[in-house]
Amino acid sequence: MVEWNKAQLIGHLLRVVTRSNSLWPRWVNETVLKNKHFWTLNIPTDCSWIWRKVLKLRCIAIQFVSYSIGTGNSVSLWFDPWWGGTCLAALHSSPIISQCGMHANDLVSKIICSGTWCLPAPNARHHHLDPLLQHWLNTFDFLAFNPNGLDSMLWDGLVTSKVKTWNIWNSIRTRGDTVNWHGAIWHKLRINRFAHHEWFLCHGRLNTLSRLHRFGISESQQCFLCIGGRETDSHLFVHCPYSRWILVRLLLLVDLSVVGNTWIDLLQHLSALEDKLRGVLGLCLLQIFCYHLWRERNARAHNSGILGPSKLMDCITRDFIARLHGSIWFSKTICNRVDLLSSLSPVFRI
Repeated sequence: MVEWNKAQLIGHLLRVVTRSNSLWPRWVNETVLKNKHFWTLNIPTDCSWIWRKVLKLRCIAIQFVSYSIGTGNSVSLWFDPWWGGTCLAALHSSPIISQCGMHANDLVSKIICSGTWCLPAPNARHHHLDPLLQHWLNTFDFLAFNPNGLDSMLWDGLVTSKVKTWNIWNSIRTRGDTVNWHGAIWHKLRINRFAHHEWFLCHGRLNTLSRLHRFGISESQQCFLCIGGRETDSHLFVHCPYSRWILVRLLLLVDLSVVGNTWIDLLQHLSALEDKLRGVLGLCLLQIFCYHLWRERNARAHNSGILGPSKLMDCITRDFIARLHGSIWFSKTICNRVDLLSSLSPVFRI
């Protein structure tokens, strides 16, 4: 969520830099920035929270920003990071500007002559050139540009006008190792609310009594459903007699069986089936089962009602049938599976 919030704020940053016509970027450019340059602006001490956050994110955003130079008439030569993600000058009085004998307001078009790059010659009176200027003149790689085209800013290689928050988040986020069970949760028959709940389960983030006990919150670890075992993820969703009775009968509806000692083992087994459609049906049933079982567990924990395994199974089956009826993908796919239709017919009569 922290990274997603940063992505949203960087989206505001890009709209300011590209001078979007929406209200807030226009107000910022005309009232807050005026004739100042965004990338080199010092953070004011009396600015608003949102503006301070946007300015602090420049150091992240500049890593993914690049420029496609056309005429060069809309890109600042010194204060926009058009050259390798670097602003050539930090202040209007930068020694680089004076050593080149140029003005602070010069644009990139100033060093483009007759369709070619014409770098400035340092003033001969300066015997000790600024290191950044020296580096720029020595390593300039003569970027390709279109002298008849328009200047544009790119985000991670994508034209800024087409950049969505997802693109920004995907660029800045911290990437973890890919887990082999992700497809077992985000499948074609998923129900988003149930899928997020199962995602928490796979990460071990459901507050079972064993987890609460580790944090010193709960003294008891006794399972609310069977009043016998220690309430862990594997016990609650796979080994508990109450949940096992439901789980076995649910998977029998699609001619499948319970395999493995943990929830992830079961997900991987169903994902690896050769009959992909039957596997997706099984995964859909598991997802609905996981959600309803956790609700029943919480109801018992708070003394707000108790459902027997048969009634809970009826609730799961009703949601399963509703999901199948609401899926266009399933309606198109099942037409060619007479064998699966025959095994599912008892389900639709419930």
